[in-house]
Parts: sequence; structure tokens; C-alpha cells
Amino acid sequence: MSDSGETVVVAVRVRPFNDREKGRNATLIVNMPDGKSTSISDPNAPNEEPKWFTFDYSYWSHDGFKTEKNGYLTAASHSNYADQKHVFENLGKGVLDNAWNGYNCSLFAYGQTGSGKSYSIVGNKQNKGIIPLVCEELFNRIESTKSKDVEFQVSISMLEIYCERVRDLLSSKAPPKGGLKVREHPKQGFYGKGFQTINFLINAKLLVEDLTTTPVNSYKEIEKKVNEGTKNRTIAATNMNATSSRAHTIVKILFIQKIPKPGGGTTTKSSEINLVDLAGSERQKDAGSEGDRLKEGIVINKSLSTLGRVIKALHEQQSAKKKTSVQVPYRDSVLTSLLKNALGGNSKTIMIAAISPADINYEESLSTLRFADRVKSIKTKAVVNESATERMIRELKEENARLQELIRRGGVNGSAVNNDEMENLKRQLEENQKEMENLEQTWQQRLAEERKKRDSVSEDKSEIDKKKKDLPHLWNLNEDPALTDMIVHFIAQGENVVGNGNVTTPQILLKGMSIQPEHACITNKDNKTIIIIPYSGAEILVNGNPINQATELQQNDRILFGGNHLYVFTNPKKKGAKTSEQITYDFAQKEIAKTHGISAVGDGKRSTADLILEEDLIKILPNVHRANSMAKELKKPVKFEIILNAPEARGLSEGLTEIFIKVYNTAEDTTFMWDKNRFTNRYYGMQEMYQNYVDGDSDYNLPPERDPFYEPPDSTIILGHASMFLQSLAYMVEAEEQLSIVDFNGMDLGQLSVSLVPCSSSGKEIMGEYLETPDELLNKNLGIKIKILAAMGLPRRIDKSWCTYRFFTHDEASTNKQSGHNPNYSHENVITFKPVTKELIAYLTNGVLTFTIWATQKIKKADQLELVGLQQLIKRENLHSLQLRVQILKNH
Repeated sequence: MSDSGETVVVAVRVRPFNDREKGRNATLIVNMPDGKSTSISDPNAPNEEPKWFTFDYSYWSHDGFKTEKNGYLTAASHSNYADQKHVFENLGKGVLDNAWNGYNCSLFAYGQTGSGKSYSIVGNKQNKGIIPLVCEELFNRIESTKSKDVEFQVSISMLEIYCERVRDLLSSKAPPKGGLKVREHPKQGFYGKGFQTINFLINAKLLVEDLTTTPVNSYKEIEKKVNEGTKNRTIAATNMNATSSRAHTIVKILFIQKIPKPGGGTTTKSSEINLVDLAGSERQKDAGSEGDRLKEGIVINKSLSTLGRVIKALHEQQSAKKKTSVQVPYRDSVLTSLLKNALGGNSKTIMIAAISPADINYEESLSTLRFADRVKSIKTKAVVNESATERMIRELKEENARLQELIRRGGVNGSAVNNDEMENLKRQLEENQKEMENLEQTWQQRLAEERKKRDSVSEDKSEIDKKKKDLPHLWNLNEDPALTDMIVHFIAQGENVVGNGNVTTPQILLKGMSIQPEHACITNKDNKTIIIIPYSGAEILVNGNPINQATELQQNDRILFGGNHLYVFTNPKKKGAKTSEQITYDFAQKEIAKTHGISAVGDGKRSTADLILEEDLIKILPNVHRANSMAKELKKPVKFEIILNAPEARGLSEGLTEIFIKVYNTAEDTTFMWDKNRFTNRYYGMQEMYQNYVDGDSDYNLPPERDPFYEPPDSTIILGHASMFLQSLAYMVEAEEQLSIVDFNGMDLGQLSVSLVPCSSSGKEIMGEYLETPDELLNKNLGIKIKILAAMGLPRRIDKSWCTYRFFTHDEASTNKQSGHNPNYSHENVITFKPVTKELIAYLTNGVLTFTIWATQKIKKADQLELVGLQQLIKRENLHSLQLRVQILKNH
């Protein structure tokens, strides 16, 4: 390899349309004509040329495939379809070749949620992805090249990064508070206890403290470990209310070859293979976040946004003709700390970018292609990791002696060290000692220890699969298909208590939001009749409907326990109306949505807009439910409710129905409307607060200015709209009306007194000069005086209010802010037209002038809350958290 290094290998892969895209009648906007080039067309600019990109590989996996008898998808005749084996031949074998030669290797998948990242990296049972194929081929090569002299060692670890916390997915212990730590070795950079051998052997600088590393002796053992890690990931995501698409998953394979030297002793050649499935790359939306005090404080995925900045800095650094001092912000996130070698250090690196083929995902797909285009300019400098084992042990002993002397003397060159520095010295000494033990321990000893651990562990997946064929059971649904059917609870004969385990040990243990110590009892009568009985106050939905009494479960019923545990009931001895393949997470969420009135969206034949709205609702409904559950558990006095808002209710004459979230603060009696983007941004902040609460952080509760649940009363809200027809002005007739102020709910919140009067350009009102037809105004000068006199009967919670409006093409105008629930605006504004055009005449004849009423609120005192609307508050407090009221506003 030259001193300049070699560039990261970049591949792009496009998947078939998914069911959602088919339902929207999506069109294809991606083209890959030659295996290297990729083009994407802007659906909103059909006359523009497509944008072209060139990569090492462009994989067409959109169409042109056929399904073999075993379920494997392969290329049809005369097709350029790239199947899993084709991708592995190009990318996976390169990873193996490099690992075999002693290089560190990294492969990471990037793209928006649902773009096909996990399919390329993990795949499924019939269509294995790169991780299982690499592991399988690794052991095939070991078996085919085995000799008595060379010893091959393979170890695996698996971790997840979520909300900047590192979780060990192969550990049976409860995760430490705040997650595993990433620490830096004074000589070698970041290090971790669990991977000491890796740290020393291959000079890996970015490792995790206490990360489990497990020796494995076959592909089957690796498969079991990956299944174990995936199951642990699923349980954690469910219990902690985590959004799986926001998590990064890293599988680390350590491959060591111990080769005898001709003169005696051994040489150790080693490679660390990092296989990374990155979180969904959705951009944090700005729309709807203007004015949100927490917009900058909540980063949906800090690691992913930092990765973008790292790639940008590396691109600028390596593209510059002269050496520059661009700082690469590796340390700004956990992910980029751990990927430092992969992105700019000792590693041969591959990135596969996954994109959607559909027009509806144009912005996200283009963003992914631009990201990949930057990555291809990045260079790494991989070196062979090879060293004499005896020298490693000798150097470790010398290092330990030096550390012991430093600790004994209490510092360097007689200068004292503080407590933290002393702790670091002791920790380093302890870890070096363990590292020596790892090097001196034989591989067979380590394998024997692992087998002993495995024998004491509960049944593996194959044993569970056998039991599933005979016994009634529940299996989980997850928004990530890779995490579906990873948790199984068998229903033994007799009574099975479902609960959170805080008081007694239930037969079916469910942790997390809204799960009671005793939540339900499921009775199995001879494996034929299965009955579920909810305990008092327990939240349970069966097929989307809340239950409060004994209910017999039918084959493939969908059951939601509390806020986040979604399961399917299966009795293998019975047949159901639907096969398990037909039951997906989206299917179950759509079912819940229908129960809450969302099926009313788009009566009869639904338009593309209706389908988009339904899809957005299905996505946001469980999050609104979870937000209510988190608020309840964290004792936040706030309720969230979905509102469907037609354009007319927003003061528009046309447009699409949009989703808003009504936020009601029961303690302050204030109400706000968040659009879906603001709610989503806040929701991630709520998740982080809840995570801190579950972790036992004493300072989980944030001050009001940083609390994602809280909106201060002085935040500006849209109280409502008032609309006035303009037709009389077209005939030079003044209009004076008391307009109803209508809020998002379609409720009348007061009246607005408005007068529109024809006038001269100087503002002199014109009376009695009526016209026969509006066309008489054409090419004449016209003035219109707009008077907003006052508002009457506004809600008493309103502190200050003001109105804005926009007349035809003129700039937006505003009244002054006024206090009280009967504010006197006394606003006058003269707008002139020199001359009147046909467009203005059409506007006056058919148009509507909409006034938007803005406001801030005031907090009601406790005694006022008791006197005003106490019954309503009690009713709100006692609302079943799933009984979300969805209001659909239409103007027919």
C-alpha cells in the first residue's frame, strides 16, 4: 500500500418498492445502467436532467428477480438483478481476504429507515446478508486450511449505541448506569476491558470498557450469539420505549492466527472485522420547529449527525491540495469515536448505501447518494497486524512494572497525581494484567470456559422453535422486521400471570411503561381454550380494542400490553383467519388506528394524499400513546391528543389535511398545538429523559426551559382563524361583520369584528358608488381600508392576542398585541392597487380573506382550576391513555 493510503470502497444498492410505496402508486426515479453509475430524477422537476453519481458498485436490486423453491431471490434470465450472493462476492469476500492477511476491516451500511440496510447486512433466513455469509465463509476457510501447526481463534462481540449509550448485547448482566464507557489508553487511544487482547494485538484505538467478547468455534455458535444479541436488543428496545431505527448495531469479529516461527516461538496475526448497521439517516426536520426553544437541545441522533460532520471534515481535509488544519470531530459522539479507525485510520473500509427507488423518498435518497459521494474520497491506511507473542507478553510485563512503580511513588518524576489520575493508573495496571492472562491462556481453555457458560444458559433459538410447533405462545411484533418474533412467551397450562416483576415473579415478565406488577392473567385450559383477564387498571388491547373483562383469545389475535408490548397469540393446534405472514407491525398499528377513528380518513376510494396521511398517522399514533405513558410515569401534568386538521381549519382555501398534536397542560390549564415535526423532535427528548429515569439518574428531571414535555405559557399559539368573503368589495360595497373565530377543533372561541371599506389611495372612504359588474374596476385605481376593531369572548386563559392577515399579493400585516379576553385592536390599514387587474377582480369576486388570531396564555392558579372546569379536568385525568380522540375536520 502506498503512503497515500487507499480510498473507502463505496457501493449503492436500490431495493424493490415496498407495500407502502405500492399503495401510494410510487414511481421509479432511480437508474443504474452499468453497475457503477447511479442516477436519480427529481419528481418535482421532470424536465430537469437526472443527477448522476459514480461509485465502485451500483447494485440494481429493484426488479428482475425470481424466487427459488427455498425462498432465495435470484436474478431472472437476462436480468441485472444483484442478489445477496452477488453482493457478498464483491464486498464480503474482500473483507475476508483482508482479514486473512491481518488487516482490520470495516463494513457499514447507511441509509434512511426502510431503505434496505439491514437486508444487505443481515438479510433473512432464506437470503442471508453479509454478516452471516462472512462468518460462514470464515469458518469454511479455517476448516479447509487447518493444520496442526497454525491455531485459528475467532471471537465475537455485539453492541448497540442508542442515545449516546453503549449497550453490550451479549451480556446477561443489567447494563451499568449510563451504559458502557469508552475510554482512552494513554499510549494507544481508546480502549476497553472486554477487548484487551484486541487492543494490544492490533493497536485498535477505539474500544469499549467491559464489552463482552465470546470465543466461538463454528458458524453455528456465531449464529447463536447474533440471535442472542438481537433478542437482547429487542427486549431492551421494548422495555425502554426505544425506537429501534435510531440505534446503531455493531458486530465485531476478532480473527487471530498463531503461526509458529522457524526458530521457535509464535507470530500472532490478527484482524478486527467491524460490521456496522447504522441508524436510519432521516434528517431532523426544521419545518414546524421554528420558535421551539428546544430545537437546538434535542438532536434526534447525535452520533449520526456527528458522522456527517466527520465525513465532511475528512473530505475537506483529504481533498485539499495543500495540507490543512481541518479538525475531525471524532470525539463528539460515541459512534465516531468507535469508527475512527474505519474512517481515517488502520482499516480497510467498505460502505454500502441503501436507497429507496420511489419518488416519495427523493429527498432522503438524494441525501444518501451525496453522503456516499463524499465517503468515496476518504482514504485509510491499513497495516498488517503481526507481532511476536513472546514480545507482547514481555512488553506488557515491563509496562506493568512501570505502572506499579508510578503507583508506589504516587506520581511521575516526584510530582503528585490527583485521585482520578491514580485511579486511571490502577485501572490500566489491572487491565494489562488481564491482557497478559488472555495471551498466556490457551485457546482451548477459553473455548472450554465458554461451553461451560453456554451449558448453564437457557434454551437456544432452535429449541424454542421446536416448542413453538406444539405449545400456545405469544410472539412479539416490532417496527423493525429484524426484531419481530425475537421474544416468545409460552403459555403453560393453568394460570399465567403477566406483570412487571416488581412485587412477585410472574410467569410472563414484561418490563416497561404502563405495565403493572400484576397486569393480566392468561389461563390455558388443556392447550385448547386460552382466556385473558385484565387486572384492574391494566391497559390491554386485543385486535385494537380495549378489554376490561375475560376474553377468549383466537388464533393470531394481536395483543398490546401497556404502552409498548405488542404480541401475536398463536396456538399451533388451531387455524386462524389470517396467517402469521399477513400479520405485521403496520397491520397491527393500522388496526389500532381504526379503533380510534382514523379509518374515516378518505371515504371510499382513497387518494394518494389520503394514503400518505394514513401512513403518517400509523407512524405517529403509537408515539403519541407512548408520550402519554411516559408523561404519566414521569408525573408530568400533560396530555397529548391527535388532531387532523383540514386546510379550511388552518385558514386556507386549499391544501392537504395535516396532523397536529394537541398538548394540554392540566396543571396550568394551557393548550398548545404542535405539528408532527415539532412533536417528533420533542418525542426524542422525552425518550432520552425517560431513559435517564429508568437508569436511575437522580437528575433525570430537567428544568422547565429544557423539559421536552413542557411548553411555557408565553409561547405563541394560533388561537384560531376567522374568514371573510370579499365579493361585496368587487361591487364597491363596504362589508362589516362579526366573524366567528374557529380553532383547530372546529370550536367557536369568540368573535372578531372586522370592516372592509372601499377607499381612495389617501384613505378617504367611498360610499354609495356601487358598480353593476366587477369588470368596471379594471385598470382603475382602488384602495381598500381594512379595520379590525376588536375581538369578543376569547377564552379567559388568553393573556395577550393579535391578528395577522395577507390581502392578495401584499405583505402580511398585523395588529398590535392587546391584553384580555375582549381585546380592542383598533387596527386600520389602507392598501392600494394602481391599477386594478383581472387577477385582483377574480380575487375579490371569489376569494376569502383569512385572519389568524395569535395569542399567549396565562397560568391559572390552583384555586381557579378548582372552581373553573374541575369536572372537565377530572375527566381528562381519568381518560384511558389509549382512548385518543381523533377529530377530522372537513368542509363539504
